[in-house]
Amino acid sequence: MSNPCLALLNSVLAVRVNSAVNEFVLRTQDLISTGVTDDRFTQLVSLASRHVPRQMLAPSREEDQLAAALIPGWSLAAWSLLDLVRVSFVLSRHDLADADFPPKFNQWFRFADEGEACAYYRSLCLLPQPEQHLWRAAEGCRTNMRSVFAAVACGSPYAFLHFDSLVWNQMLLKALFIGEPLTGIYGFNKRTTPELIAMVNDYIDERRSAGRDIPADAQLLLA
Repeated sequence: MSNPCLALLNSVLAVRVNSAVNEFVLRTQDLISTGVTDDRFTQLVSLASRHVPRQMLAPSREEDQLAAALIPGWSLAAWSLLDLVRVSFVLSRHDLADADFPPKFNQWFRFADEGEACAYYRSLCLLPQPEQHLWRAAEGCRTNMRSVFAAVACGSPYAFLHFDSLVWNQMLLKALFIGEPLTGIYGFNKRTTPELIAMVNDYIDERRSAGRDIPADAQLLLA
């Protein structure tokens, strides 16, 4: 298997599911790798929920270290088994590096449910030429769905590596607003700027003026 990230996902999955589920996943990966229409692909992504147990992945420390060794900042800690399978389907495609892949990828979100969207967002840091998906990633950080926001912002180096200062700062403020722990965001304390500090201080002042609690994580950005 030429894709080491896909190989890791398959090895992590194999020790957690029975042979029938594992065979379904490998068979579907093979089908996708030969080339399927986008409609068929999204159907297969949706179909995964009928075969894969709905439970958290709970990777071992060694498994998470293997992920980080492949891509620094990548963590499987918040993934479910279904996330893993759906991301594996994405990585099984043969056209990931093609010029027409980014618009295809973007179209998948039109009819994706929350879980499917999360899986697509989790795949961002694993795709070739990930900078081509900046608009889509930023859209994920603007959502009011915490699960979708976390799929973009947490357990992935994507935002740290590719977001410009404005989008990066807005993402960190959004994390404070919705209560997403900053410690799950790779590099959250490595891109501190005077602009970010000013934004955080303004946020604190607004919360204090409104008589609201100030998130403890706000101090992490000011330290």
